[in-house]
Amino acid sequence: MASQAKGLQNFISDLRNAKSKEEESSRVERELAKIRRKFASGLSSKSNEDGSNTSLSSYQRKKYVWKLVYIHVLGYEVDFGHSEVLTLVKSNKFSEKQVGYVALSLLLRGSDPLMNSVVNSIRSDLVAGGASKGSNSVQIDTAQSLALCSIANISGLELIQALHVEVQHNLVSKTSSPNVKKKSALCLLRLVRTSPNLFAGREFAPHIAQLLQDRHLGVLTSTMSLLNGLAVQHPTEYETLIPYVVHILGMLVIKKACGKEYLYYKTPSPWLQIKLLKFLQLYPNILAEKDANPSSKASTAQLTQVVQKILTETDVSDSINKSNADHAILFEAVNLIVCWGPSGPTQLREAAMKLLGKFISVREPNIRYLALMTMAKLAQLDTGSAEGVKKHQTTVLVSLKDADISVRRRALDLLFVMCDSDNAEMIVDELVNHLVLADAAIREEMVLKIAILAEKYATDLRWYVDTILKLISISGDHVSDPIWHRVVQIVTNHPQGDLQAYAAATLLVAASPRRCHETAVRVAAYVLGEFGFLIAERPGMSGEEQFRILHQHWHSSDETTRAILISTYAKLANLYEECRPLVAPVFARCKNSVDVEIQQRSAEYAAMREAFSPEAVEDLLREMPPFEDKEQTALELRLKDKEGEDSATFVKAARPSVEQRQRAAQAAAAAREVEEEAQRQHYEEEGGEEDYDEEDRLQDLAPVGIPKEIIPAMRKAFSNLCTCPSGVLFENNFIQIGLKHDYQAAQGRITVFFGNVTSNLLKHVRISIDDCDHLRMQKQGTEGLLDDEEGGGCSVAARTQAKLLILVETLAPFDDAPAMRVKFETTEGIKHEYPLRLPIVATCFMEPVELASGAFMQRWKSLEGQERECQEIVKAPQSAPEIDEEYMEKIRSIITDGLHFGHCQGCDPTPWTISGAATYRTGSKDKNGNNINVGCLVRVEANPQARAFRVTTRTLHPLCSKAVKNVALVSIKLA
Repeated sequence: MASQAKGLQNFISDLRNAKSKEEESSRVERELAKIRRKFASGLSSKSNEDGSNTSLSSYQRKKYVWKLVYIHVLGYEVDFGHSEVLTLVKSNKFSEKQVGYVALSLLLRGSDPLMNSVVNSIRSDLVAGGASKGSNSVQIDTAQSLALCSIANISGLELIQALHVEVQHNLVSKTSSPNVKKKSALCLLRLVRTSPNLFAGREFAPHIAQLLQDRHLGVLTSTMSLLNGLAVQHPTEYETLIPYVVHILGMLVIKKACGKEYLYYKTPSPWLQIKLLKFLQLYPNILAEKDANPSSKASTAQLTQVVQKILTETDVSDSINKSNADHAILFEAVNLIVCWGPSGPTQLREAAMKLLGKFISVREPNIRYLALMTMAKLAQLDTGSAEGVKKHQTTVLVSLKDADISVRRRALDLLFVMCDSDNAEMIVDELVNHLVLADAAIREEMVLKIAILAEKYATDLRWYVDTILKLISISGDHVSDPIWHRVVQIVTNHPQGDLQAYAAATLLVAASPRRCHETAVRVAAYVLGEFGFLIAERPGMSGEEQFRILHQHWHSSDETTRAILISTYAKLANLYEECRPLVAPVFARCKNSVDVEIQQRSAEYAAMREAFSPEAVEDLLREMPPFEDKEQTALELRLKDKEGEDSATFVKAARPSVEQRQRAAQAAAAAREVEEEAQRQHYEEEGGEEDYDEEDRLQDLAPVGIPKEIIPAMRKAFSNLCTCPSGVLFENNFIQIGLKHDYQAAQGRITVFFGNVTSNLLKHVRISIDDCDHLRMQKQGTEGLLDDEEGGGCSVAARTQAKLLILVETLAPFDDAPAMRVKFETTEGIKHEYPLRLPIVATCFMEPVELASGAFMQRWKSLEGQERECQEIVKAPQSAPEIDEEYMEKIRSIITDGLHFGHCQGCDPTPWTISGAATYRTGSKDKNGNNINVGCLVRVEANPQARAFRVTTRTLHPLCSKAVKNVALVSIKLA
């Protein structure tokens, strides 16, 4: 092309030699005008059906299209010449077809109307490989490859729907060359990312299995890219391919079976190994399956051997390229060990920890970075891994001084993760000392993590207060508001001991110097306003002295701090008579402040004593009540926003420490004692202490059931969930049970959430689900949730939830929903037991079928008979609107979206009739190994005058007819 298209070369040279943007634009405009004239000249007499100019020679057409492509690449708009591009694509000459496909990929989009005229040409190029290739096989393969690349680049929905079958055929065809298979796999990956539900995974998995047996490593590499893209969306559908993947990995790692062209510095195809390991990471439970068959056990043993070999044979190489490839494989293998969690082999975790401990000391910063990050993930798995990390604590502390800030961040994360009750004080003190030397880029992150660690592992909360004050004095600008807010919450919520008095005295001393950070002034002002009275009798800490120390910072404080100081002054004036003359002038001056908040507070506090009685003022200015303990603190949420929910640091922060659980238990015990004392006094006053001791305790032994008043709402919620993908199944003052379910063919995935809506702990939360002959269920939930023992179960903290995952497969038609029993106990010892039903009904396993009117009526008549038909008439509720076409549209939506029936258009003689068809899928097999399915028909007929509906269902199975009729009736009532 370069030797022929001299005009193109000259044009490119002119653009490169342009001295300004204006000169370049002018040259492009002249060239576009010239090309437009060439395309249009003689067009009226000599033109094809697609609008292209037949008077142009092959050389001219290619040259002008190349120019349009170059102009487009420069960023200029090209809105003509598409017909010439299509002509080149349709050409039988390779040189023209190549130019056409390049231009097609760049100049046209999938939504362009002209794409319809080129689909057949692309299809003919794709299917050309199905014929006998003969001597022109290279050109056929090249044409197929060009077509596949263009489809992947354009990837419009219409193009995908028109050509995805041909792309799949090229991928699985035995006559396709390896190059075409590679292109087909990558093209199909692009199409699946654009249209995720392009095909059913269970039907396509056998084709992937066939491809994984291909000996060409290039085909395997492209196939694994496709498989990873598919498995990320639907992991369970490709679980059967694990043995094939393990076999390939074993051939590469153990037997080194690899052609020379795929050896990278003597490492067999590292990119393929990485893709294989990434796929296996999607299945963390493969080593934990107890009922695995012998072939699965053999595959698992081989996988363990492969990972062991990767760990033991990888070392730092003198060649940077080989070292990078080997360590990329190694770290993916370690990530696989992390995914396995505690269920994986202990010796592998220990070997990985030992290897990572060596890597965090190497000179190469990339390896050191990855080792620190991976070690943080590994340390989260179990106690043994956490203990192994502690051996490298000194090395990690040295990495905090690394020249590379990314390495310093990973070292900080690892220190955060390895911290526990034994080494918390030492690590926190080391981090505080290092904070003095740390640069500004990492200080905010260090301050946040130090604050979280100090709270999690403080055996004495006075140490926590001292640590936060050190942070403020060293790096106060990086102590965010949530950090000092958290100090206030902890001090307020722990009245036991002398914490509040200690915090007040310490903060008063911290605020005494004139040069004091403003954050220290804020927290001191708040705490002294609440708990300053506890230290007022100490020398030098009277109310007047507290006011003097705080007020010295007034002129250097901003509006937010002054607003806090004003509230503190009001509380000091209320407690100490000598402070009132000192506070009054401040309020008087601030009534005219330009800041609205300061002005309002001053005016209201100044007028309070005149407007209210002394008792009312006392109530208004008393100390604040304890703060509500939330599931996640503001600091944990801030860490989650910064580093993500899956980061090792957030997982560590969200997991309560022993110290936190002890403090929560002490607080709950103290609150329970107060409540019991109040109850005891109440019964003593009423004179019924004996009755309470005997009769009430006996009454507590019987579990509390579902109150009658919420049963109608519960039934309505169940009926709604029978046709909705998610919602609330049950809710009262103690627990909220939410449910999300989706189904594909005979299988379903149901996730049930049990949320504690109280401010106290729910204990011994247990769930039991009755087994059904017609359903095969697998249940997995929060640890202890499925315990059968009376004293078992899990604990659900306030505002948190437990989770239950149910995988279900229907084996036969049924007309009843599975029973579920929910049991729990409150902190007062009151037991609750709620019998519920899971909204797993027959219509969940329906697949819609669209039938023509003739086919529907033929099947409808063939299913006549008492055993096959169910019919019932239901009246519309009094509150429902008149039955009109809009109302019937709602009913049609219920049939199609809720019951999963296909609407059979043309079958309904009037607008008051709706007909639908579906197939009930089961997982049972017949004698030939095929799934047993049941065809279902439904018809809803409305009588607007009588405000009634007649629902008729016909199936081959009586239970199917009954089940569909029941769900339809309830849904119509709720409409």
